[in-house]
Amino acid sequence: MPMHYIPGAPPQLRTVAGLASMLPVTAGALAVGLLTGSKRHGVNFFTANWPQLMLNAGGVSINVVGEENLHVCRPAVFIFNHRNSFDVFVAAALVRENWTAVGKKELQNDPIAGTIGRIVDAAFIERDDPRKSVEGLRKVEELARKGLSVIIAPEGTRVGSPQVGPFKKGPFRIAMAVGIPIVPIVIRNAEVMGARDSLTLHAGTVDVAVLPPVAVDTWTVEELPDRIDRIRQLYIDTLQSWPAR
Repeated sequence: MPMHYIPGAPPQLRTVAGLASMLPVTAGALAVGLLTGSKRHGVNFFTANWPQLMLNAGGVSINVVGEENLHVCRPAVFIFNHRNSFDVFVAAALVRENWTAVGKKELQNDPIAGTIGRIVDAAFIERDDPRKSVEGLRKVEELARKGLSVIIAPEGTRVGSPQVGPFKKGPFRIAMAVGIPIVPIVIRNAEVMGARDSLTLHAGTVDVAVLPPVAVDTWTVEELPDRIDRIRQLYIDTLQSWPAR
């Protein structure tokens, strides 16, 4: 299902074209699900195609270091540093199949994010309500126990600078509860796709380093803050000294 960057087309038009491609992909996913009798096959058709189509339409290419780490261990909790509305497409295009996601509650009614969330059975978290937040994470834990990976931004929100924001505990609690590894996805220059609040996808090359999986089998609740700090430091170190191919 190819879609190519159109040189000379304004970014707004390319963004609309990318968003519009969700409709035929969704139709294809429904067809796959019906033909195979498997909702998951249909969802995988969607997740394996639409994020990449969106990036293709916008003229975004991904330069990946450590791509092999995406496949070492599944399921896993894939975490990425969050800068704008489009870096999640980068993470999704890399993970491709058999994943769900976690997002903030405000996105549930968003026509794009909410629709995608419903397709992948995402959990939308009320960050200001600890009880409901825990309930949402439990839903994701159950899906992970059934073999789905999780894509989540540990900063919890978009950070409007190249700096790495504080990491929340949620992604790491999921990994510990299910016994699956953390896989850090470090995005170096997501700003080429757009500013923090931009709704227009711009062309460019995004650099990504996928770090080796981090096992959580020996982690304890008491040492969790220190463990999280170490993972966050991996992001800082990687951004300061980018790995060679």
